[in-house]
Amino acid sequence: MKFAELKKSLASGQYSPIYLLTGDDEFLKTRAVDMLCAGIPYPEFNVINVDCPSSGELADILCAFPVMSDRRAVKVNTLNEAKELSKYLEHPDPSCTLIVRSIANAGARSKKRDDGLSLLAEKAECVDCSPMEERYIFSWLASEARKYDVSVEEEAARLLCTYCRNYMSAVSAEFAKLASYRWGGRITAEDVRSLVSPSEEYAVWQLSNAVAAGNASEAYRILRSFDDGAIAPEVLFSLLYKHFRKLFYSLITKDADLLAREFDIKEKAMFAVKREATRFGANRLKKILLTLGSLDEELKNGSIDREAAPQVLVSAVINTI
Repeated sequence: MKFAELKKSLASGQYSPIYLLTGDDEFLKTRAVDMLCAGIPYPEFNVINVDCPSSGELADILCAFPVMSDRRAVKVNTLNEAKELSKYLEHPDPSCTLIVRSIANAGARSKKRDDGLSLLAEKAECVDCSPMEERYIFSWLASEARKYDVSVEEEAARLLCTYCRNYMSAVSAEFAKLASYRWGGRITAEDVRSLVSPSEEYAVWQLSNAVAAGNASEAYRILRSFDDGAIAPEVLFSLLYKHFRKLFYSLITKDADLLAREFDIKEKAMFAVKREATRFGANRLKKILLTLGSLDEELKNGSIDREAAPQVLVSAVINTI
């Protein structure tokens, strides 16, 4: 189901024992988790959060009983394997809601995933947390605007969606800035143009997700959506190299402060960076960086035609295994 359908689905009080959150909008995933855990009594006992457990550890956690409640929830940030969960997945505990934010190689071909993860994806109720349609974002903006006593021009709302590529993670942050600026007034399209920068980095994240999933057609579609400035070979190379270098070092460096300083990674974004990096693995990320470095030399000495350079760069990343 789409994220927008989740609230209606839960209104009946009927919860699936397993939810798998798909898509790449972290704002929507956080909202989905909050909705699934809402109303659970004594959350300090009955809402369990685990980062990246082994399937054996998770199986033990799932076997516990609720405390003074008929419901409990287990939130898993990333699940890399599910070899010891097969028995539970066939007969899940109806009093427990297992919520998995992401699974390893979620977009990869099934043969590359272990049987437990395939079974989990099959048994789970999947909630698509991909960027939403404009009409849902407009509804959210209207509701949020009341908190700031502001109104939003339709053109401004549409432009904000375009600049943020419909990612609620970006829309929510940028709208808070706009609303604070125009508190008690009206947010115009000119305000959006002045205060919000089109985010090529969000486009690179989308491109990265498509590459990790092995979805070449989607990767090229995203490439075509880049504006003229971002698709310039030097700019695109810089964006790609910076992105994959950040992913690579998030896997090989345990010093969070160093990562934050070197790559300007905010604390709340660190999990998303490491999760994305895990989808590639350190070896593939290293190969991608070496490939990009080699192509940069070819760009500089003119061996690659400038018009073909963007496709060459993206193709090289996709085909680096």
